[in-house]
Amino acid sequence: MLNSMDRESSLPGTNLTQTKALNRRAVFDAVRRNGPITRMELAQMIGLTVQAISNIASELEMAGLIRQQGKRVGQRGQPAVELSLDAEGGYTIGLSLAYRRVSGVLVDLAGNVIASESRDLVEREPRLIAEALGSLANRLLKTSGIAREKIWGIGCSVPGTVENGTFWYDKVQEADEWSKFPLVAKLEELTGIKAFVENDATVAAIGEGLYGVGRVARSFFYLHFNLGIGGGLIIDGHPYRGAFGGAGEIGHMIVKPGGRLCPCGSRGCLEQYVSLYAAAETICGPTRTPDEVPTEELVACSRSGDARLSAWQQEAGQYLRIAIRNVEAMFDPDTIVIGGGLPTELLDGLIAATTPLLPSMTHRHSSSRPRLMPAEHAAEMPALGAAALPIAIAMLPASSSASWRATATKTPMATNPALAALGFDSVWQ
Repeated sequence: MLNSMDRESSLPGTNLTQTKALNRRAVFDAVRRNGPITRMELAQMIGLTVQAISNIASELEMAGLIRQQGKRVGQRGQPAVELSLDAEGGYTIGLSLAYRRVSGVLVDLAGNVIASESRDLVEREPRLIAEALGSLANRLLKTSGIAREKIWGIGCSVPGTVENGTFWYDKVQEADEWSKFPLVAKLEELTGIKAFVENDATVAAIGEGLYGVGRVARSFFYLHFNLGIGGGLIIDGHPYRGAFGGAGEIGHMIVKPGGRLCPCGSRGCLEQYVSLYAAAETICGPTRTPDEVPTEELVACSRSGDARLSAWQQEAGQYLRIAIRNVEAMFDPDTIVIGGGLPTELLDGLIAATTPLLPSMTHRHSSSRPRLMPAEHAAEMPALGAAALPIAIAMLPASSSASWRATATKTPMATNPALAALGFDSVWQ
């Protein structure tokens, strides 16, 4: 059954003939989010006639995107046919570039993992890392047995700022060669599949929006832990990137004026106190750098009640409270989600240290959700969120997805029949 949030989360429809593709996307997205669902419910949700919905549903069935699941019983009158997503109507590949590690998944339209792989990364040069990512995508295709023309696209999660498929700043690799590196073009050249590259925090937020908290929260801020800390912003069900792709860079919010020096040039940035790097800094000692401390050692210290790590959690919680209060004041989200590469033991301890939060500026009497929530798929979200990126972009209005859909290479790509039914050609134009 439908609720008010289901109706609000759907793409708007229109009866104008020149927007047939938009109407197909609206129906497909509504079925994907809310199925099984009847044609009458779709008409009420989107604002089209039942006859128009029936015509569009038939076209989407022929394209293999939706299917008839059965008939709804227990209601007056003739049982209505229910429509649901055909998960095998398309597939996406998600790649994640993290500190010293790459991972990938191939999933169907419902997010079911068909193939996955991860490995440690020894390469440092951008060209070699791009080749490692491209080879990973091709191996996932071979392992899964899925035809290349069934793949909607490749989403790639990276720890840096991206604009029009080009790296502008990389906060993990920290190499000048990454500046303005055309990663999208290189991935498309290596795979022959349309590629999309985005900041890891935004990708995690998109994935959580499709497969996790976003199913009940329309607007939320995602706190994403990697070696540093970033943020992704979902507003009214859609990702917000900002004018230059840098929205959500909460790691550089100043929480202690005049505090520790940050590589960005400021002092007192959140990332200097709340990050895996900051946690590792407390236990690395004089003979190691923080990035040489394995995550397993941090987990062991947490389980043993190491006083150094406990002190970090208390200090980090103090500054995270300030950041959360600022985010709430600026964006008024339904909730703030915390996830990423932070192990469960550290995540739980940090949430405990952050509680109670500072008083909220807004009245939240109508919401039963907590102000701070752990991500539902934190461990697998980098690659799974990246796999969700092509689907999310397909459902966005053209004005909101133009920078993602910009053609980056002239590499020939196979035509995808399902995408064609939604109004996209082989290069998403």
